[in-house]
Amino acid sequence: MPNKSAPNRTKEPAKRAPKLPQLERTRSRVIDAAAALLLETALRDLTIEHVAQRSGIARSTIYRHWDNIAELAIDAFDAALGPNPPPPDLGDIRSDLIALYKRFAKILRAPIWRTVLPSLLEASMKDARFRQLLNGMVDARRADERLIFARAIERGEIARDAPVEWALDAVTGAYYHRLLLSGADVSEKGMAEWLVDAALAQIKLHPAEI
Repeated sequence: MPNKSAPNRTKEPAKRAPKLPQLERTRSRVIDAAAALLLETALRDLTIEHVAQRSGIARSTIYRHWDNIAELAIDAFDAALGPNPPPPDLGDIRSDLIALYKRFAKILRAPIWRTVLPSLLEASMKDARFRQLLNGMVDARRADERLIFARAIERGEIARDAPVEWALDAVTGAYYHRLLLSGADVSEKGMAEWLVDAALAQIKLHPAEI
């Protein structure tokens, strides 16, 4: 016989776990569509509507992941570049940096660099959102380069107060100058060695200083 005094308890619906794989697939489709459009059209003409049409993902869904086209464009560019390979670890800073920049020269051959990077730089000059997002992406990708210098400091090759950012700017800037301005070969023989040696000459400790 049922207990009439027992309270009538309504069973609460079970909470659904986040559909992470589905969310990841959605983000991937949107990013792939945005990256493809960046290669085909000017950044200034890129809109959420265009990305929605290309990806088949509703605008409302896209806006749940990105607040604006600036965020999506930077994420698409970053994803199209792919993850950074592990930094070289050959035992000394010179060898590590030469290997790193020779690899960088090969990476710069990808069409997205010449096609998309100039428009992102232009946007960053005019829009603070783009500038902050692009600077953040570049800074994050520079972590591996800084790691090479950190290891060199621990080995006693360079001083702890060495101007690491200056050295990185000096070498990396030469590659960007050729890529975006002069059009000269970024893989020219001997270039990586010369640039690395020039930078290290300013900061590497001499035997008498060790």
